[in-house]
Amino acid sequence: MGCRAPWDPHRFRIMPADREGRVVVAINRNFDVVVVGGGIAGSVLAGVLARAGFGVLVVEKETRFRDRVRGEAVFPWGAAEVRRLGLRDLLARADAVEFWAKQRYDDRRPVATPAWETPGIAVSHPRLQEEAFVWAGEQGVTALRPARAVAFARENGIPRVSVVAGDRETEIRARLVVGADGKLAGTRRWADGRTEADREHHRMGGVAATGVVLDRTRVSYAWTPGVAVNWFAQGVETSRLYLVTSAARLRESGADRSFDGVKAFLAPFMPEGALVDAQQAGPIGYYPNNDVWASRIAGDGIVLVGDAAGAPDPSQGHGISLLFRDVRELSELLLSERDWHLATAEFAARRERTFAVLRGFDRWCALLWFEDGPESERRREGYARAAQADPTQGGFARLEPCGPDGLIADEATRRRYFGEDLA
Repeated sequence: MGCRAPWDPHRFRIMPADREGRVVVAINRNFDVVVVGGGIAGSVLAGVLARAGFGVLVVEKETRFRDRVRGEAVFPWGAAEVRRLGLRDLLARADAVEFWAKQRYDDRRPVATPAWETPGIAVSHPRLQEEAFVWAGEQGVTALRPARAVAFARENGIPRVSVVAGDRETEIRARLVVGADGKLAGTRRWADGRTEADREHHRMGGVAATGVVLDRTRVSYAWTPGVAVNWFAQGVETSRLYLVTSAARLRESGADRSFDGVKAFLAPFMPEGALVDAQQAGPIGYYPNNDVWASRIAGDGIVLVGDAAGAPDPSQGHGISLLFRDVRELSELLLSERDWHLATAEFAARRERTFAVLRGFDRWCALLWFEDGPESERRREGYARAAQADPTQGGFARLEPCGPDGLIADEATRRRYFGEDLA
């Protein structure tokens, strides 16, 4: 049974979030849900709830989303979440492209790689952010942009958010506040939590480019101990070039400073001529590759989603898939559970279980692929033996197409993954 009151169209001035970043101020300061952060997670969740009849306000601080060289691959398990949410048209609006496998290259030549049964999706992150923000407005979301949510409090059990837009500060009341403000979310302290993180192990980054010759139906990669490169179409005209290695190697190569440095780093891994006509089409950027998460996901009248709840290591590429799962699971719980405290607590429990699987896998991959030396080589030899004994690697070899459901990243599974339990 639904948990919301009948929708009254006169309660709010509903104005679509436009592409010019204008400020829209609500007449009534009462909403069902206030979402702090209008990126992909915040806007999609807001739009899904608004189309179901909730009054939703999104507070977004940026006038326009910028390319931060991040999360653009949605693996098949994440694409399945997109379909369940009914958002395929939104991805099409962002010029998303389908890919059907991760294609490995050795010595600049493709290795035989089976296709998945269903495709993944690659998309420009800032393009999808903008399209999701506009789409949310079309579903009836009220938007404040640019604006900042500066304070959170509870009065008689009712959450209140202080929002600054221009020179005006407004206090907004809501049944629920959703923190969707990214990897270093300030809303974590509103949930009485803190930011926790694994140590930085390596770095990942790169640049958007045009003119790259590539197989647009596959996400391609190559690897050597301590280094990985990745390239794929991210839209109709552009491609993404990624590098994964240590901060020291990036500095030594010059790939952190120039497009020529990026191409010089990538060229020995990619097919001959793939970068001859390549042109830079965005900023060059790199970031630490570690898991960062909130110590508490749900509190009294507040819940965190997307990277605010927990961001997995970007080099394994599961962040956007996890984001869409967050939206689907939280929205279903809010729509079906009258007690939103119970709904958000259940969401937090599910989210923590899922993130534990992804975090465990991220840590194993960091040890396996991005370290060099005798100990690392022994790990890879054990991994190869384990893969021969069990090609599914306890289900983790199917993580990209099938997702984390049913997997447990405990010590017994880790030993099996690295072949330590083999005689």
